[in-house]
Amino acid sequence: MSDAESDESTCLLGGGHREKSETFQEPLAYVEEVFEELFRLMEQYAPAWYTEEHYNRAVIALRVLEQSRQFAKAAAAGSQSAGAR
Repeated sequence: MSDAESDESTCLLGGGHREKSETFQEPLAYVEEVFEELFRLMEQYAPAWYTEEHYNRAVIALRVLEQSRQFAKAAAAGSQSAGAR
């Protein structure tokens, strides 16, 4: 692993000096982005072993990632508004 990759991994895993909400949102957004890219590639190239079951599982996983990201954003917004009181 290169130094740049190591720095990126540390950053994504919350190794920096960020607030908790940011630390959680960044890795989740990264995971979602990578998974979506892989999903698009699977749909584009459609390898012989890629079944409808794989597709259905991936769609469910994408929905879970989206819901988790929305929950994290809502939690971050709630903690920011609570801190402003």
